[in-house]
Amino acid sequence: MPHATLPGELADELVTWADAQLESGNNILATSNQGTVLHYRDDTYDLVLKTAMGTGAALRTRQHTLEREFAAYRRIDDVPGVPRCYGMLDGRYLVLEFIRGTPYREAQIPDRESWFAALLATLQACHERGVAHGDLKNKSNLMNTEAGMPCVIDFGLTAVRRDGFRPINHLLFRFFRQLDLNAWVKHKYQGRFEDVSAEDQALYRDSAIERLARRYRQRKGLQGPR
Repeated sequence: MPHATLPGELADELVTWADAQLESGNNILATSNQGTVLHYRDDTYDLVLKTAMGTGAALRTRQHTLEREFAAYRRIDDVPGVPRCYGMLDGRYLVLEFIRGTPYREAQIPDRESWFAALLATLQACHERGVAHGDLKNKSNLMNTEAGMPCVIDFGLTAVRRDGFRPINHLLFRFFRQLDLNAWVKHKYQGRFEDVSAEDQALYRDSAIERLARRYRQRKGLQGPR
């Protein structure tokens, strides 16, 4: 499937519109230490525009993160359960489909088995394309759409597997891929590891960092995140 694109005239208008919104402070959907997210909607399109903010080295680092996220979306643009990407405008604005639905943390999911089966299919399709999200432990990166389907958002911390002999990149990708699967198991069973099926146990493998964190929580008498 070809990558989604915007009409040239709209693309130019969006850059002008986005510049004006940043100056006025209007239509800001979210802000973080990475940048600003704008919400644009007309009769045809419902979009978010992400842009890096700051100055100097901080801006360059955030811009690099945005470009890596764009590279990830280009690989997985036709994967079900991922927002469509409409490109990077003026080298500054990453344009994505706005996902309407409920944040996973607040969602009521009647058929968890089917929902998580669909989510696993999305993750495995991304992994096959060389993209691992790496931050799905954060529930804010999962949505339950208006159609009742899972959607993975915010690939800002993603690992994109590069071709050729790149051992560090490949190691990072494998690590992030396992983090995705571990998060899937934790969310599906809501942290109740004693309930995990044998089939799903095969997907889960603690990293050394996760083992240390769990031992720390146990030592302090704390319960893991749900």
